Amino acid sequence: YIVIIQVGAILAVVLLYWGPLTSMLRGLAGRDSGGLRLLRNLFCAFLPVAVVGLIASKWIERHLFSVGTVIIGLVVGSLLMFYAEHRRRRWSGVGREIRDPADLFASQALGIGLLQCLSLWPGTSRSMVTIVGGYFAGLAPAKAAEFSFLVGLPVLAGAAVVKGVRSGPAMIEVFGWTNVLLGIAVAAVSAAAAVKFLVAFLGRQGLGAFAVYRIVLAVLLAAVFYL
Repeated sequence: YIVIIQVGAILAVVLLYWGPLTSMLRGLAGRDSGGLRLLRNLFCAFLPVAVVGLIASKWIERHLFSVGTVIIGLVVGSLLMFYAEHRRRRWSGVGREIRDPADLFASQALGIGLLQCLSLWPGTSRSMVTIVGGYFAGLAPAKAAEFSFLVGLPVLAGAAVVKGVRSGPAMIEVFGWTNVLLGIAVAAVSAAAAVKFLVAFLGRQGLGAFAVYRIVLAVLLAAVFYL
């Protein structure tokens, strides 16, 4: 159910980033070279996690879904965010930021995709690792977030399709169509608000505050479940 209602988040991103999406469509028609490069980069970033996810999804569900693995993911992710933020500030100080995801090399987009595979570890966060990957590739915060959300479209859609095929009939039987559609609608509204807030906040403050939040959450989880 949690995976399926992410269709709402997909719809929110489509509406918020309609410009880049139409640019990619024009690129396919040969009318927008930047849009075609962006589409190439999204494919390169999507491919690794699609392959690894299909191969390892059942193993991950059996072995990695526990409080302990989530705590590890939170802590390791926060350390990665601190490092990425420090590195980005140093690079931006010498004017080395890339202003548009379409300007990434295919190899840089593939690197973001490889890093995105870490999001298969519970507690890591797909958007976090792809934004960090964007930082490492040289993208400014807002553009790293934009690329992260665009990459998330095929990732979330693929996950929803796979889960829908595997568990859709049972889910409808348990929850009913009304609750599923309501969940999608609520997910769409909350995702749109969260995306707009995150992009604005990243542009002003960077990733540091989110890294601190993850450390605090990891400590609270450890205290509740292990003390």
